[in-house]
Amino acid sequence: MGSLEESDWAGLPKNLLDMILDKLVSLSEYVRFGAVCKPWQSVVMDNKLKFIQNKFLRQVPFLMVPSKDNSDERRSLYSITHNKIDDFQLRVPYQKRLSGSSHGWLFTVEETFGVTLINPFSGATIELPPIMDLSYFHPPDETDDDDDDDNDPIEVDFEVVKATLSVDPALYPNDYIVTATYSGYRRLAFILPGDKAWTYIDKERFRLIFDVTYYKGRIFAVDDKSRVLMIDVNRRAGESQAPQVEVIAPPTIVYSHQTYIVESSSGDLLVVQRFLKVGDDSQHATKGFKVCKLLLDQFEQGWPMQVELKNLGGDTLFLGDNHSICVSASKWPGCQPDSIYYTDDYIEILSQLPSGRRDIGIFNIEKGSFGTHYILDPSHKDMPPSIWIVPTVL
Repeated sequence: MGSLEESDWAGLPKNLLDMILDKLVSLSEYVRFGAVCKPWQSVVMDNKLKFIQNKFLRQVPFLMVPSKDNSDERRSLYSITHNKIDDFQLRVPYQKRLSGSSHGWLFTVEETFGVTLINPFSGATIELPPIMDLSYFHPPDETDDDDDDDNDPIEVDFEVVKATLSVDPALYPNDYIVTATYSGYRRLAFILPGDKAWTYIDKERFRLIFDVTYYKGRIFAVDDKSRVLMIDVNRRAGESQAPQVEVIAPPTIVYSHQTYIVESSSGDLLVVQRFLKVGDDSQHATKGFKVCKLLLDQFEQGWPMQVELKNLGGDTLFLGDNHSICVSASKWPGCQPDSIYYTDDYIEILSQLPSGRRDIGIFNIEKGSFGTHYILDPSHKDMPPSIWIVPTVL
């Protein structure tokens, strides 16, 4: 009887399955649908591009957290819309810090400073060339051959601070950009499919880059002074053929510990400042955020105007080591509007070590109040920091 029932489910007509898929909103539901049986998975794959084009870009991310058994190979997924850990896990065979999460892919750094992209939903990987040279840490010194200090292991996890993707490489294998901030100076580099080496943005003029987003075909970056840069990878200048970089917003008067740049659900460009209180023991906690909308078509004293927002127009932001994400909360029951869901991504530049991993929560811009989402298990305090990840069907 059991096999007959399975056969009946597997044999549902394709047009009926297509109708069911059209009703799904969450990509996680889409993934579960495809996991029922091979015929259903086939229907999911036939519909995946249509689904992703319509709904993927505004999916609510999961928070990837340690598994209950502290596994070195698996991570659990926490759903903020259901306020619980989901019933499936991802195979992520790394117990070290992840250097970014973007469009469902994770970034890891190898001992050679090569960067690897992993899609934990599909198992696909993409290997990129080293972003840094080992000689930067171990310069040759003929008089010091017996000095074992030069052979000490390097904390490579923190040498790529944050990497992002312009689009999902599984969908656009020949048309994506990987951008990364690297070294203690948070310099900026990018690489395109087929490139043999990274392209570096002017290392002396532009450093301490905190966040990057892709907006209208260009790279937009924000630094420690909340200065906004626009980088056009298609426009090269001079003998070096370096990409054109334009400063489009000046430094702000108010210093923030972290700064993010993100596109709102309505297509506006937002600059988000995050303020921390840091104790004598180097532990820290978020004490507030400031969000400004960048008006690229309105100018004041030669610069695009910036308007501080008192609410997010019903949007919700997800900030951390991931590429900065914005969704419309009205489409996701359980998602708090006008709020920022944040995780701990603060790294001391001098020590290149995390000051703590407990600074996670929710900040309501309109009310100026704090709330909680995932509560860290004390037994996980030495595990890698939690990170937001958008589910994919590939």
